[in-house]
Amino acid sequence: MNRSTPARKIKSKFELIIQRPFGDPLGMSFSLAVSIAVFIAIAIRQWLPEWIKIWQIMSAGAVAVLITGNLAPTEAFNAIDWNVIAYLFGVFAISHALFASGISEKVSNKICTPGRSIPLILLPFILFVTAVSAVLTNDAAAAIGTPIAIAIAARLQIKASLPLIALCVTVTVGSMFSPVGNPQNLLIVADGHFDNPVGTFLIWLGPPAIVSLAFTLLWFWYRLKTEKPGEAPEAVTPEDVTVHPAPALISTALLSVLVILDSVAGGASWFPDLPLGLISLIAAIPLFVLSSNRVQILKEVDWHTLIFFVAMFIVTGAVLKSGVLQEWLSPWRHQLGDPLLLSSIAFWGSQLFSNVPLVEIYLNLLEKHDVAVLMLLSGISTLAGNLFIISAASNVIIIQQAEKHGIKPFQFWQFTATVLPVTIVSLIVCYGWVALMRVLLNGGS
Repeated sequence: MNRSTPARKIKSKFELIIQRPFGDPLGMSFSLAVSIAVFIAIAIRQWLPEWIKIWQIMSAGAVAVLITGNLAPTEAFNAIDWNVIAYLFGVFAISHALFASGISEKVSNKICTPGRSIPLILLPFILFVTAVSAVLTNDAAAAIGTPIAIAIAARLQIKASLPLIALCVTVTVGSMFSPVGNPQNLLIVADGHFDNPVGTFLIWLGPPAIVSLAFTLLWFWYRLKTEKPGEAPEAVTPEDVTVHPAPALISTALLSVLVILDSVAGGASWFPDLPLGLISLIAAIPLFVLSSNRVQILKEVDWHTLIFFVAMFIVTGAVLKSGVLQEWLSPWRHQLGDPLLLSSIAFWGSQLFSNVPLVEIYLNLLEKHDVAVLMLLSGISTLAGNLFIISAASNVIIIQQAEKHGIKPFQFWQFTATVLPVTIVSLIVCYGWVALMRVLLNGGS
């Protein structure tokens, strides 16, 4: 019996919208205008009143498309990927438990051992974050890695912005290694029906990810070495370690084992079909059953980021319902497998529409779904997250986690200017490697 992958749970949400006919021109222009307005508002947030947060800007966009009728309440509910929301809820609960129990502080202290040079601090940090991204997704790595990035800033006596941006880059690139590294990878796995998805991602995207991470190490080593001391944050530590570490460790181990088993199992019948959201909720059970601080853990879940994601799905759903992206892609439908066209659309389309819905629509319009095309789509749409703050949800998670800890993160254009060299190098390496692999394994077809 064929077993559906967790990505089917994500895919079905977008199919409800994609299969609808195009909306009317007025609705189309308004939905797109709201999406652009949200992007601009986040870009200029540094000049807005300090109390305005990213989640509030996205929520305003969601309210706008709802009250104008561009998306009905039932359509908005269907547009929300509750599987992703459930996964993030579990991950946020586990990451807070790791922090409140002092485990995150111990990892930070291990990485930031006094006397270590910048490379010896950056290397274990990048390796740790990459491993978490590949096994537990980029969003989990973003939540878990934020206190560690702040600790690095405190250790080096610099602003928190550079280590936090390094975290953003690492979780994005690190998620390329595995089929569960990010949501768009899951969609591609569901569409590609790979016999060995783990091996496929390691062969096609592992080498460019390694080269990109090596360049990331060198680039941020240079940036941190030339960064002037000043305004260093205090290392983020729990005020009082009241949460016992055992439940947090059990939940982390359970989440890792279930995600790995689900990825390795593929289409096998010996492992139940569990969506990632359910896996995350199952993994969080020890926190609320074994811990005496379950109410505290529940209160400290990053609810603002969850609201941001709900609002983002609503705004994106309105744009998808309008049919604007489908209409733009239709003239090139027969050329969507061309590497240059695919890379251009995947990269720039992800900036405006977000990479997950962009990938889903692209998969539905592709005529030929060969491995090279799917791997290039995965790599480029993932690396698109290293251009703007809004390009990857993990960037937003890191910003809001930092603000939750009372740390002022990076500004919109500061992020873009800092990550641009890594973005350019990683895109070239990814494109070149997939092109080479296509020639070697598929005879150039």
